[in-house]
Amino acid sequence: MRFIFRRFRARLISLLGVARRDKPSLPKVSSTKIKDAAPRSFVFLLVGGALVLGSPAHADINVRPDALMHYSYCISHAKDRASVFLLDRGTLYRCGDDIAVAYFNYLGRQRMPERRVVEAEGVFIYRMISGIGKCWNKIEDAEGNPVSIYGCDVYVEL
Repeated sequence: MRFIFRRFRARLISLLGVARRDKPSLPKVSSTKIKDAAPRSFVFLLVGGALVLGSPAHADINVRPDALMHYSYCISHAKDRASVFLLDRGTLYRCGDDIAVAYFNYLGRQRMPERRVVEAEGVFIYRMISGIGKCWNKIEDAEGNPVSIYGCDVYVEL
């Protein structure tokens, strides 16, 4: 019975980190240095990795099949109509006509927030495409006459 108690007590003491009474504990110089250096190097590794890798990017693009369908139709329409603009840090694809109307209405069905903006060219209603662009409906021209022109701008970063 005493043997079992000693074994249990030894495990408990080792878990709690309390020095055993049976044997005098001597400081271990080499293991202390390793234990002190390990957390520091681990912290350094984490901080260095965070600086190098940066923060994780948000994947805001909707990958549902219907969203991808509208996205690919808009890109294809822009390529067919030569409405592709090469910018400094990416490419802008601009689609219009029925493709833009369908994409604009799809964003409305998905309850994407819309903004009414008054610009020099007229009054627009913008519906944002999650993180990659916007669809717009021009409802008034510069003179204040009612019009209805649709378009979508999809921006692809390099």
